[in-house]
Amino acid sequence: MTTKIENNNLKISWQLLSLILALSFGGVGFLATTVLLRLPSNPSCNRVSLFFSSATNRIYCAQLQAQTNTVDGLLKAIALLQVLSPTHPLRNEINRHVTEWSNDIILLADKEFNKGKLDEAIAILRKIPEEIENYNIIEAKIKTWREIWEEAKGIQEEVESELKNSQWNKAFLVAVNLLNVSNEYWQTTKYQETVKTINLAREESKKLDGAYVTLRSGGVDNLLKTIEIASIIPPSSYSYNEASKLIKEAEDKISDIVQELVDNENWDNLSELAAKIPDKSNLKNQANDWTTMASAGRNANLGTVSGMELAIAEAEQIPSESKLYNKSRELSKGWIAQKEDLTHLANARQLARSGQIGDLNAAITKAELINSDNPLYGEARQEIRQWQKDIQIQEDKPILAKAQELAQGNTVESWQQAINQASQIQSNRALYAEASDLKREWQSNIERIQDRPVLDKAISLGNNNTYQEAINVASRIGRGTALYSEAQTQIRQWRKEMNAQENLQRAYQVAQTNDPQSLIQAINIANRIPSSSFVDNQSRQAVDRWSEQLLMIAKRAASDYSPSSMEQAINIANMIPVGTSAYNQARQEIRNWRNEMNPSLNPSIPVQETNFYN
Repeated sequence: MTTKIENNNLKISWQLLSLILALSFGGVGFLATTVLLRLPSNPSCNRVSLFFSSATNRIYCAQLQAQTNTVDGLLKAIALLQVLSPTHPLRNEINRHVTEWSNDIILLADKEFNKGKLDEAIAILRKIPEEIENYNIIEAKIKTWREIWEEAKGIQEEVESELKNSQWNKAFLVAVNLLNVSNEYWQTTKYQETVKTINLAREESKKLDGAYVTLRSGGVDNLLKTIEIASIIPPSSYSYNEASKLIKEAEDKISDIVQELVDNENWDNLSELAAKIPDKSNLKNQANDWTTMASAGRNANLGTVSGMELAIAEAEQIPSESKLYNKSRELSKGWIAQKEDLTHLANARQLARSGQIGDLNAAITKAELINSDNPLYGEARQEIRQWQKDIQIQEDKPILAKAQELAQGNTVESWQQAINQASQIQSNRALYAEASDLKREWQSNIERIQDRPVLDKAISLGNNNTYQEAINVASRIGRGTALYSEAQTQIRQWRKEMNAQENLQRAYQVAQTNDPQSLIQAINIANRIPSSSFVDNQSRQAVDRWSEQLLMIAKRAASDYSPSSMEQAINIANMIPVGTSAYNQARQEIRNWRNEMNPSLNPSIPVQETNFYN
């Protein structure tokens, strides 16, 4: 009984012991596994500890570094895991972490890039170890950034170029391209800076508007004002090039004005212009030369030897680097020649004062020494011409006096002798015009005496109404003779009379038919005869007579009292022109005939009138 109970107890003890042992070893295994797989709650991550620590501890420490989300922290995290063997059992997890952290570094670098820090961003990417799996994207990333940066810099350089050329609108259109650049810094900060720069440049450019207005107005004062306004723009301004061009254009225009003044030897205006140049102007040195040149020119214009000497000395003061140097030497050379020729001309004038032919010839010889390229040449030639004229007058005056003496005979023969005498004076002589006038006068006297009988005979024939014979006689007077114009006037008058007579005879012939059409045609022909004609009175009488005949024909037509006869009478009476003797009676008859045709007709209705001159 006791043994059975003991055996049962022993069996229960072994079972309990087995359970206890199983629970003990299982707990130890579970605890060991948990320790291996679970990171310690407070591990040590210093260098010494890490040297002896497990991979899990390194992963934990790396994660702690990565949680800082800084470039250094992420790089340290990657470095902690890089020392582990490529064949480590946790390599997949290690690579996943390294790739994740390298991508985080790329994102941080990308933020720096978008802040406009290209070099810093590239430097960050260069810190990523080359051994990581996604390292190939690093160089591609750097290349893309640099391309974006070069694109943006190219746009900015193009904007700068347009700004330097004062093309504000074009610069803005180029700047808009920054908005398409794949970089926040260029899209925002640099774009806004660029737009602000363009607007500032545009505002500075507006300051030059007044300068452009004055430049276009022209004139020295406006050109100097242009320079004054444009000089305000500082070298740092994008409008500086525009201002510099404006200043140069104004200075060039002033130089052109100066050149024109010098070429025209307008020394007073040149001196006045030089005095207006400000001391700080780029033109001041040139202005000093203008003043010297103007003074030299004024002294030369005195036309004296001393004036020429002073002009030459002043011209020598123009420096070789001056724009007026060549012109000053050219003028100086001319003034030297003028100085010598002034002496020749003064001596020639002294000789010519006596008025004697010999002295005048000597004066001419002296004046001819002046060269044709000398400014005094024209003055010398004028003096020579006058002295030659004085000589010719003295030589030819006796010839003309002899001709006038011969003409006093007042006969054809004496006038012809006078003409022959005056003809000795040639066309290139001083008294030729006077001699020609006298010759024409004497020739006219001869022609009047020779042609007067002919014209008188023609006038006599014309007074006898033998017009054609008168014309034939008057036509003998030749063109250009003294009585030619008078003869032609008479001929025109006689031809008018002949035409008047012909028209009157033709009118008579036409009127002989004695029908209304012929009578009115005859009246129209007679009306062409001028009132100044001798047959004008006859033509007026004939017209009155023919108008009376028209009225008689109309009355005969109306005597039948038929409507058609009355209408015919009215038509004929309407042909009688105004101003003829039958006109008023014809108007009255027309009104009577119309009343008879239509008693209710208003008598105030006007009767159609035929003008006398139709």
